[in-house]
Amino acid sequence: MQPTPASGPRLRRFAWWGLFLVGCLYLAIGWWPWRPWPDNRVQWRQDGPGLVFHPPSLAWLPPLPPEVLPAAPGAVWIEFEIVASPQAVPALQHVLTLHDGRLPAKLAVCQWKSDLLLWIPAPGAPRGIREIGTTLADGRPHLVTLVLGESETRIYVDGLLRRRSAEFRVDSGAWRGQWVLGDAPEGKRGWRGELRSLGVGRGARNAEHIVERHREWERRKAEGWGPSAGMAAFFALSEGRGRMASGRAPGVWLELPRVYEVPHKQPLAGTSDWSQIWRRDARDTSINVLGFLPVGVLAWLACGGCGLGIRWVGVFCFGALLSLTIEVGQIWLPERVSSVIDLACNGLGSLLGGGVGAVATWLGGGIRSR
Repeated sequence: MQPTPASGPRLRRFAWWGLFLVGCLYLAIGWWPWRPWPDNRVQWRQDGPGLVFHPPSLAWLPPLPPEVLPAAPGAVWIEFEIVASPQAVPALQHVLTLHDGRLPAKLAVCQWKSDLLLWIPAPGAPRGIREIGTTLADGRPHLVTLVLGESETRIYVDGLLRRRSAEFRVDSGAWRGQWVLGDAPEGKRGWRGELRSLGVGRGARNAEHIVERHREWERRKAEGWGPSAGMAAFFALSEGRGRMASGRAPGVWLELPRVYEVPHKQPLAGTSDWSQIWRRDARDTSINVLGFLPVGVLAWLACGGCGLGIRWVGVFCFGALLSLTIEVGQIWLPERVSSVIDLACNGLGSLLGGGVGAVATWLGGGIRSR
């Protein structure tokens, strides 16, 4: 009996070459851009105090020492002058993150579309987080004050109370962590915008204080301004050059590293909640699944001379090994994130592609027999 077109030697050779070319293409895409030590693109503003963030870029502040921010009861408040991206940002971008060496971060201040969001871990909540936020991104400077108390959290923008929540409470241990500006600790959440000042303090901060502070900012924002009473550290960001910014407190410096290197690179980052595969960005998940369909189809055809079980093993192994190679290579690329979720989606795509190849083989054999 003559071999069918679906299992003939010529088709198998074509499938092997196809696997080689597709593998090379996917490696190039998965490792692009190949920059193990990319330049950190954070820059000083040219027309006044502040930093300009454009991915890949970040700055970080070591944990504030106890003598600067004492571990005492009471609210901690963060004040920053910000110019958010005027465009509706489609992906979540981290403006400021408090990172204690573990993920998820204890507190993340983010921009999503035109909103400013605050995130904290909440294992019992949907998506494992709790968030509050307000609309902000219009391309103009704003003075934002976050009052993070033991009983509630308040968000002030330009002296006005925008949000208040008694359910949103930051873990007291968050203040012992590193401050990461302009990106997430694990990377891939780079922010576009300007940070023109940053201050932090502990103690009472009522609405009258914040309104008066905003009035002071309105009077002095043209030439820069200084800390308010009760601030533990304040970054005027007026240096204009160099790789360090003074916090006006002993031993408190904001660092602008020359090379972009995320502080918490996770090899093959996973999740304890596998439903996150479907809860995260649907576009990203679909690309990871559908993109590996051709690998599964070609692997099925390449193993055409083998038994059914071996063919399925071959489909899985080709897809898993190619995906694992991509993800392992991304460990050394600061601009990419290696993920077990991506690995799982790629493996699923390969198996679905194997199913497509099996159907094509069966249909080709049926047509040949007639």
